[in-house]
Order: sequence, then structure tokens, then C-alpha cells
Amino acid sequence: MYKVYIENSAVLFVQQLPADPQGEVFRVAPGETPAITKFLQKLQFTKKLYVISENIERIFDEFRASLPFIEAAGGLVVDDAAKVLMIFRNGRWDLPKGKLEPGERIEDCAVREVGEECGLSGLQLGAFVAHTYHCYRMHGEWVLKRTSWYRMRYGGSQRPQPQTVEGITEAVWVPQAELAPKLENTYFTIRDVLAAAGYVK
Repeated sequence: MYKVYIENSAVLFVQQLPADPQGEVFRVAPGETPAITKFLQKLQFTKKLYVISENIERIFDEFRASLPFIEAAGGLVVDDAAKVLMIFRNGRWDLPKGKLEPGERIEDCAVREVGEECGLSGLQLGAFVAHTYHCYRMHGEWVLKRTSWYRMRYGGSQRPQPQTVEGITEAVWVPQAELAPKLENTYFTIRDVLAAAGYVK
């Protein structure tokens, strides 16, 4: 399954529907390549759209190829007290992340972006957590962004410093017991990352 967020709605590319689907269903006809314009039409009436096909890998690959594609990476960072590193940017709580540079390994991108956005060095890279996908408008056209998320640990004594030139106004360690209020003002992708890592249900 692939889940792509388009604004505040989700498109799920699946081979079979769940037992109790909560949303609209779009069955891809043989030879048809679904476009974002068709998804946007259907998302006017629902927040969740299931795209069904026996060959969902091909359908998703064709959808991905139909849009400019951006690779990014980020980190789910914890300190020695198991607090989670979060940033506040553009009015929402977020996890540090950024775009892949030419020739860069995706793991190196994740560590670099966390270091730059939060002013930390000595980050220890851990296991891969999840991919998230979302579409947004850039310079008037839709693009598809895939972010690769990794666990990281920080055992140093530096205080996080927000990268203000990137619009980040806060970079803080959040105890796990205090995550819930932050998640009321975050992105769906961030909730998915924390859920995949076992921090929230």
C-alpha cells in the first residue's frame, strides 16, 4: 500500500479494499493511468480515496512518474531521556527534514538536515522508520515529495537551536507524555511517522 497526502486528504493505492473502507473507491480500468487532476475531482467529496488495481505497483509508479518528484529525508530523534526532538515551523509542529542534495546518500541527508535545522552535531543514525508521500504546489504546479524517515539518537549536551532562515522558530525536546497536544497541530505525515515508530497509536 502507498498513502499519498494531497492537502488535507489521503489517496491510498491498494490492491484490495479493507473490510470496512472509510472513503470513496476509484477502480483503475485496464490501460488507464490515474492523474492528480482526477484525484482532486474525487477528493472534493471525501477525505480518503482508495485507488484499486490488481497491479497497484505499476499504477503508483506511473502516478509518480507523472509529477515532478522530490526526495527528502528526516529524523525521529530521541535523547537519553527518551524525549523526541520537534520543531515549530509555519505555524505547526514538525520533525526536522529536508531535500536530498545531488550525489548525497539518503541517510546522510537525514542526518545533515536534522543537524542544520536544529543546530546539533554528533547525531547517531538508527534504523529506517517509514516513507511518507505528499503532493503540494510549487511554482504553480503539483509535485510529489517522498520523505525517508530514520530513527536517530542524540547523547550530547548542545541545546537545539532553530534554523530561523528556514522559518523554524522553535526546536525543543518533547517528553513522550506531552506528544499528544503537539499532534493536534501537526501534519498527517508526522503522525504517521510517530505511529510507525510506536510512539502513538
